[in-house]
Amino acid sequence: MHVRYPVWLRFADPPGAFVFASLFALESFSRAVLSTVITLQALALFETTRDVSLIFSLVGVTALIASFSIPSLVRRLSRRAVYSLGAGLLIVAAVLLATITMTGQISGMLVRVFATACLSITASLYIMQYINRRDLTRAEPMRLQFSALAWTAGPWLGVWLYETHGSTWAYSASAVAALLLLTVFWILRLTEHPAVRPAAKPPPSPLRSIGRYLSQPRLRLAWAITFGRSCWWVFFFIYAPVYMIRAGHSGEEGALLVSAGNAMLFLTPAFGRLASRYSLRLVMMGAFLALGATTALAGLAFASSAWVIVFLLAGSLSCVALDAVGNIPFIRSVHAYERPQMTTVFRTYIDASELVTPALFAVVLTVWDLQGVFILCGVAMATFAYWPRYLPRGM
Repeated sequence: MHVRYPVWLRFADPPGAFVFASLFALESFSRAVLSTVITLQALALFETTRDVSLIFSLVGVTALIASFSIPSLVRRLSRRAVYSLGAGLLIVAAVLLATITMTGQISGMLVRVFATACLSITASLYIMQYINRRDLTRAEPMRLQFSALAWTAGPWLGVWLYETHGSTWAYSASAVAALLLLTVFWILRLTEHPAVRPAAKPPPSPLRSIGRYLSQPRLRLAWAITFGRSCWWVFFFIYAPVYMIRAGHSGEEGALLVSAGNAMLFLTPAFGRLASRYSLRLVMMGAFLALGATTALAGLAFASSAWVIVFLLAGSLSCVALDAVGNIPFIRSVHAYERPQMTTVFRTYIDASELVTPALFAVVLTVWDLQGVFILCGVAMATFAYWPRYLPRGM
């Protein structure tokens, strides 16, 4: 008998780096296409920059608190259900934001950040289950490379759709990408690892999870390294466009600088190969030192926008090197039986960097100008080069 099996049955084999990179690309596009639209719409609704900043701060704090409920959801439901919930909530967020009301704006932003946390934590758990520890230096850069196009073109595309064809087109693009993500995920039919299947006993409290995380030196080190690189990206997304405008350039030119920095993500596989050939320690220490030097030089060259652009793009390249391998110390150090709780604590580096970085530089700007922010950021990044030296040589 000649039976033609459905094409999707080929995914019955264990998924590898390509599959997870593809899922991440779809998720990234769904979020990236609205990343700039959300800010512009919030400014139109709330009118003042101060109110917009307060809304983003409220959303950030809420996201940090809400993310600690995800391990409970994973254990009581399943990893598959929580990942599906995250993809579904991206669609709900697009619908809420499309109402173009204050209530819809705030609700949509809150739903969106919680959806991102669900997807981030469960995707990390799947990667730790299916990807061999020694293959991570290839898998992580591939995942970032696949998302590079989304984060390079998505913000511009979303604004273009919003302003040219109307808000419905922009939000529909995000919702369709999320629906496609959910469809592909269910076609894959990923299985559950026993360590994270629904359990009868209640999961540990958030405070206990934090304490357990802090008691493990390697996990503390992994958090510090990723926190440093995330702080630089927050700095870049906020203060690079501000500098461009102050230097007499247009807002579009500032956005192009940010897009060019994101385009460096296409080079992540090269840094993965460097880490495989040499070591994580050398790549991370070198990247932080280069990041500190280029950012400080951008501050010292403040009078010449051309040089500032060159140094910031060089800094983006250095930070992409950290993106390529930055999560590997955590993935290789965390115990399988506590991955949901520890992953939740680990990803707080995102929320912490988005709160700490603007707050610190707001204080700096009260006694120094924007140039001081660049120089101080460069010095801070250079000091982060101290931490990777404690990574085990064989990691």
